Amino acid sequence: MRAADIFLSFEGRLDRERWLGAAALFVTLVLATYAATWLLARNGAISFGAREAIRTFVQIALLVPWFALDWKGVSGRWAMICPALIIVSRILEWPSVEARIGPAHAALGSAVAWAQLAVALWLAYALAGRAGQEGPNAYGADPRGG
Repeated sequence: MRAADIFLSFEGRLDRERWLGAAALFVTLVLATYAATWLLARNGAISFGAREAIRTFVQIALLVPWFALDWKGVSGRWAMICPALIIVSRILEWPSVEARIGPAHAALGSAVAWAQLAVALWLAYALAGRAGQEGPNAYGADPRGG
């Protein structure tokens, strides 16, 4: 399977090693973005708004590839949970949304953040920890060649 098929196609299946490698790439990109923007903002090279804009851009740019990656490992319905929670958390950061929600905003933001973590850990377990179905299934041939 080519890299474009892993990150941009919603067809087929992935073996555990390819999924882990792609997931590690995404995590590395996000962590590197957060570290670089934190350093740049700390040193005054970029503003807080620019830092948040860069982080949001990277997260949005990774949504489709991440979604395609997870789609190959679990049912598409379940794979939509993480991107949906990311979008919700970003919307909650808007000042107009914060003002409209009022005092419950902090609790709601925390609940969404914890839900993101829980879903990410569950997906990581489901995609990297559990053995996949042997042989072909409705999503394609066994990527292990079985």
